[in-house]
Amino acid sequence: MASVSQPATGVVDVRELGALLKARRTADGLTLRALQAELRNALTASALSRIENGATPDPRNVPAIAEWLNIPISQIAWPGQATATNRGDSIPDVVEVHLRADKKLSPVAADVLAMTFRRLYEDIVAGKIRLDETRTKRK
Repeated sequence: MASVSQPATGVVDVRELGALLKARRTADGLTLRALQAELRNALTASALSRIENGATPDPRNVPAIAEWLNIPISQIAWPGQATATNRGDSIPDVVEVHLRADKKLSPVAADVLAMTFRRLYEDIVAGKIRLDETRTKRK
C-alpha cells in the first residue's frame, strides 16, 4: 500500500503526517495499539491518535513516523518558511530531528550529540561562552 502513504508532490508538510499515518494504518487494518507495536513503542497509541487527529508530532517522533510511512526525513517540511525560527521550533529541536534520522548514529549517540549541541547552543545564546567574532568571519 505504498501509494497510500506516498505524497503526491514528493514533499510532506509535517501537519500531513497524521492523515498519511491514519490512511496507511487503516489500509493495513491496524489498530493504534498494533501500530504502536510496529513502531517498537516509539510512540504511544494515544500520541498516535493525537497526531492522526491533527496534532503536530514532537520533532523526536518524526523519524519513526517517516520510516514507517517510507518517506525520507528530507521530504518532510515544517509549516511556513524552511527555517526553524519561523515555524516556532528551536534550532536544537531541528538538529535533534536530523540526528535521530541519521541511520549511521545509534539512538544513544544521537541523544548525546543532541544534548551536547543543545547545551552548547543555549550557552552561546545566553552569553556564557564568549566567541571571538573576528576569528569566525570568513576572509
